[in-house]
Amino acid sequence: MEEHHDDDWVRDAERWICQIQGVRQCRIDLDDEGEVSGVHVVSHTSRDPRHIVRDVEGLLKARLNLDVYYKKIGVVQILDADQPQPSKDAEPPAHRAEPVPAAPAEASGPRPAPQPAAAPEGIETLPRPAVLVEDAPQARVECTRIALESRGAMLRAVVGLARGTAEANYEREGPNHPGMDAQLLAQAAVGALQDLLDEPVTLSLADLRIAEVAGEDLSVAAVDLVEGRRSERYYGCCSRRFNAREASVYAVLDALNRRLTLFNFKEEPARPLN
Repeated sequence: MEEHHDDDWVRDAERWICQIQGVRQCRIDLDDEGEVSGVHVVSHTSRDPRHIVRDVEGLLKARLNLDVYYKKIGVVQILDADQPQPSKDAEPPAHRAEPVPAAPAEASGPRPAPQPAAAPEGIETLPRPAVLVEDAPQARVECTRIALESRGAMLRAVVGLARGTAEANYEREGPNHPGMDAQLLAQAAVGALQDLLDEPVTLSLADLRIAEVAGEDLSVAAVDLVEGRRSERYYGCCSRRFNAREASVYAVLDALNRRLTLFNFKEEPARPLN
């Protein structure tokens, strides 16, 4: 069998990923330039695949300083409920499969192809079904409220966001200076997003600027996401052509919408019908 990569760090990374809770197997593919083109993971169904993707992404960043785009990490989950079924012609005693010891790491040379274990006589083995985890459509965060109120020397901004049945309203106050309205609205949008999340992460606005691109003014937001000891920065933009105030909020959402698909959100309990 042809070997697709010879880098020792790849084999180390695969073994590290297999130590993540719920992960059974892992394969890392590289492109012609030695960059990671795909991470293929087989896991149990006991964990949310989004959390496994985040763990793999974080492990590669922490141990190898590799920024692997989460869309390159694929998870296939194996159902553990099915067991070998006895055939109609024989009723042998219950059989318990022995664990297969992990193959020792090889210094070099191609990996031997895995050989399936022979089924005990009289036992009809059925193929183990697998579930391919795809990107299911999820509710996106929507803006429900934007308000600015001038209080003399102070300016108050309020932003409301919603996802599904959950809603969050956040306000920020600051000096009533030119350009402060965009900053306060962006800060309020980040605060509302923080309130919607049901995760131990911290969001903060790193910067918000107005940039001219191709003769058009854009709001450009930089948002920091901190999870434990890991910090990431994301960027988003929105045209100010139609509504300059809304552009600050939507630049923040543009920076984080894709990343937040890997996180859990708070859900409002269903209201009883009258």
